[in-house]
Amino acid sequence: MRLAYLILAHTAPAQLARLVGRLMAPGVRVYVHVDANTPADVFAAMQASVPADTVFIIRHRCRWGGFSLVAATLGLMRAARADGCDWLVLLSGADYPIKSHAGIVARLSQGGAAGHLDLRSEAEFDVRYRWQAWHPEALNGRPAGRLLQKLQRGLNRTGLRRRLPAPLTAVWAGSQWWCLRHDAADAVLRFCDDYPKAIDFFRSTLVPDEMFIQTVLMHSGYASQLGRDPLRHLVWTPGAWSPATLTGADLPALLASDALFARKFASDGVLTTQLDAALNARATMI
Repeated sequence: MRLAYLILAHTAPAQLARLVGRLMAPGVRVYVHVDANTPADVFAAMQASVPADTVFIIRHRCRWGGFSLVAATLGLMRAARADGCDWLVLLSGADYPIKSHAGIVARLSQGGAAGHLDLRSEAEFDVRYRWQAWHPEALNGRPAGRLLQKLQRGLNRTGLRRRLPAPLTAVWAGSQWWCLRHDAADAVLRFCDDYPKAIDFFRSTLVPDEMFIQTVLMHSGYASQLGRDPLRHLVWTPGAWSPATLTGADLPALLASDALFARKFASDGVLTTQLDAALNARATMI
């Protein structure tokens, strides 16, 4: 299996090096997008920290909640598919595998699923406010953006709201992290080429990285071929906006998990070193 790991990173060269080092195996190629907001010296250190055949794609200046994160992801997907990979796995720089390369390949090869991702309808994950109003990325988190959202909430109550462009009929959502087979990835990229107005629609939505891939795949003929388990181990604190940073206390759960990857890890490498030792010891016992 030719396996492509797509990594969205913005900091911590040593952490990126540990991640890439653990992922590398025969048939693996790693593609990295580094946020253009990252200082030049940090970016240079990130490039120097990984093997020379690691592919760094053109950088986007990313903002929280903006389409720039989707654009970076699509760039990674196009680069990987141009090299003819069989499976694509999207990771953040704070993720880490919790299974061996052989275990990852075996899991992706079984079952016939074209993808594994967090996939929820609006009844399960109500994101209507994210797309029924305009959310220009440049205004995210700024006073002008908050004022615009307040004005639009008033208009929404009168029935004036954005409508989905053709061919979209519904929005699906979930975590942005996924594993996709090559044909499902091609379907996403083909959709982008065939329906530019639908893509433009997502450019002014809020947190499109948690809607875009799910929605496109559900309109691309792959709805029945998608597994709804993203194969990620996460620890959530009630009310939190993002998963908790894992600690040594989580090691037993990581080793017992059915997931292939986990997030998120501290940049100090303490837990990943412990995890490596446990995984290596397990491999020698097989």
